[in-house]
Formats: sequence, structure tokens, C-alpha cells
Amino acid sequence: MYQVYIVDDAVLTRKALVMTMPWDQWGCVVVGSADDGEKAFEDIREMEPDIVITDIRMVHVGGLELIGRCRAQGIRSQFIIISGYNEFEYAKAALRMEVLDYILKPIDDEELHGAVEKAVQRIGESRAMMADHREQDGESRSLLLEYDEKNINAYLRRALEYVQANYGRELSIRDVASYLAISESYLAKLFKVELKITFLEYLTRVRMRRAMELMRDKNMPIYEVAERVGYRDYRHFSSTFKKLAGVGPKEFQMRS
Repeated sequence: MYQVYIVDDAVLTRKALVMTMPWDQWGCVVVGSADDGEKAFEDIREMEPDIVITDIRMVHVGGLELIGRCRAQGIRSQFIIISGYNEFEYAKAALRMEVLDYILKPIDDEELHGAVEKAVQRIGESRAMMADHREQDGESRSLLLEYDEKNINAYLRRALEYVQANYGRELSIRDVASYLAISESYLAKLFKVELKITFLEYLTRVRMRRAMELMRDKNMPIYEVAERVGYRDYRHFSSTFKKLAGVGPKEFQMRS
């Protein structure tokens, strides 16, 4: 069952969404609700539901701010906005935040059902991509082990060992070449000729592999994972991870 969280400061609307929609027929279950974005943010950060349906205008923290906070934390829930305001600026802001759908009140059951179906489809695709990446990551690990077993260049072997020991800090090909007392161009050539990948690709692979291992601990904050594998910029880490894994780090941690 897909988990749904509902946010609306209008009591009747919120209760109607929770109680009258055929969630079980849609393969969903409502795991919580809130009348304000502040409480909703705390709940969503803890529960990480699959789908969040939120009003756009609420006292204190509105829907757009709520979504912005969640995105900043790496939460990859699918967001559906419900609103009594057909305003272009709201819709534009929602698109920038990758909101799945923008539904006007009064809510049409079929329109909401269509949005939920779209969310379920997108979640299914993300999970499939993540499963594929896990299989690929297993192959990558085997390949990394093979590097140690192959009769590779002695400089390259030492470079791999150095990267695996120092990936948690800022590291460049210049640093490794300096450590080995060889030129950057020669080291770059060794990576391309013997491993068929660049130095940066190898470093990123090592970092992402370690990040996946760290994220088995569901209590470890993503920013801490990023720092431990050598990223000082959380957004850079998040975008790099998503590019390789097909999902953001928060969703990967939740599904691991």
C-alpha cells in the first residue's frame, strides 16, 4: 500500500479527503494529516510518505513553503497541491518544485484519482530504477575487486588504494598524482587505458558505493552521509546520487 499524508487547514476538506476517498481501492492508506505546514513538515520528515496532498494557503507555513522545506531535506515524496486559487504564479512555483499535480477546489474525485494514479506510477518507476541500480552497483563492486586482482600498473594500483583511503576529503587527480610523484596526464591516461573510466568517474563510484552503505542506517542524516563521503555541498551530492541511482538519497535510504 502507498502511504498518503494530507495537509489542509479547512477541517471539512481534510476530513472529507481522509474519510470519503476510496484509498484502499487506489492501493493507498492515509497515514496522517495536519492542519498546518509546520506540523506536517515534522510528520513528513519522520514518516516519509509516498504521496503528500497539501493545500497551498495555510496559516503559518503554506503548501509551497512546506514542499520547499521537504525538497531541501532530500525528501522525494510525490506532492499534489489542492487550492481554491487559480493563480498562475502559484502554478509556476509548483512546477519549479516538481509538484505532480495542481487541483482546484472543489475537488473532483476523478481528477484526484488521476493524480494519485500518476503518483503511484512515478513511484513504481523510481523503485524499478533503484532496483536496477542496486544490481549495477553489485556489478561495480565486483569490478572494483577485480581491479585489485588484475595485473595492473603499479602506479594505478597505488592510486586506487589512495582514493579508497581518502575519498572522504576533497580529492583531485592532482592530489593523487602528487602523492605518487607522477604527472596528472600520465595518471589520467592510466585510468582511461586500463580501467576504461576517468579518475573522476572512479572517485564518484567509490563515494556513491560508500554512501549507499552508510544509508543502511536510516537514522543517519543525509547531510552527514554527504560529508562523510567527501561532499561539502549537499545539493551537489544529492544531484550526483540521483543521477547514478535514479532516485534521491532520502528515498534510497527509506527503501534500503
